Amino acid sequence: MDLEGASAARAWRRSHLDGVLFGLQRLLRDPFGQMLTLGVIAVALLLPALGLLALERINAAASAWRPSGDLTVFLSAGEPVERALELADSLAGRQEVVATEVRSPDDALAELRRLSDFAEALSALDANPMPALVIVRLSPVGANRIDALKQELAALPSVDWVQVDKRWLERLESLLEAARRAVLLAAAILAIAVLLVVGNTIRLEISEKREEIVTLKLLGASDSFVRRPFLYIGLWYGVVGASLSLLLVWLSLKWLQPALADLAASFGNEVALSGIGAQGAVALLAYGAALGWSGALVASTRHLRRAEPT
Repeated sequence: MDLEGASAARAWRRSHLDGVLFGLQRLLRDPFGQMLTLGVIAVALLLPALGLLALERINAAASAWRPSGDLTVFLSAGEPVERALELADSLAGRQEVVATEVRSPDDALAELRRLSDFAEALSALDANPMPALVIVRLSPVGANRIDALKQELAALPSVDWVQVDKRWLERLESLLEAARRAVLLAAAILAIAVLLVVGNTIRLEISEKREEIVTLKLLGASDSFVRRPFLYIGLWYGVVGASLSLLLVWLSLKWLQPALADLAASFGNEVALSGIGAQGAVALLAYGAALGWSGALVASTRHLRRAEPT
């Protein structure tokens, strides 16, 4: 690299470093005066963060809880109970299967008599019409995987019919999808609010420094050079606002934990709320920084056009 290129690279790095320091100094100069703007950003990031965190916890809890008898495999008439035991053994080692339970034709008939109003009519039968069956309790899998497992078992020569009750799962997935879209819509609306708040703040900053901007342009400064400090002001707004949002998330979870623990204890369970984790915190900080930078970019690009030397 020639001397001219090296000098240009150093000047570019110095310009960005000055922009970072300028934005930080702007916040530190009047931190309490900026609390309204920072508070709006923090709340705008808090609500979707809590919404997505709640959806994640609900989805995990719903996946962990499943009704017994997720899938019932009825063997063909005349198949001995030993065939059902073989089928149960073959399913025991599979990842999607938690447990299996085999019921002989006599067990199935006894349960049918207990659960139905036709006990006397069933007693009049000469032979037991019930087949041997295997109840398969599944691990948390989606509706598509249940369909695949059902088709696989139904294709076995010894199997007559496979019954699956997955309506509750389909309804739950539909509700979660609707809630997820609602949270994303709210996040988009609040993101627009952040852009407007940051944009208005940058507009005021440009108005205060209009004379300095005009002087720089008279000296030959480019629009990108003049715009750069304001972009870093917006970035710092986003980062600090996201940091406050992380604090609010932690305080919210600490406040909710005792009430949820008491509710879970009444059902004989335990619940522990965890935060969004390191990866979630980094994502939230990056999201806040991107919103702050974008709001500053839109506002500075528009309002710097009006600060032209006459």
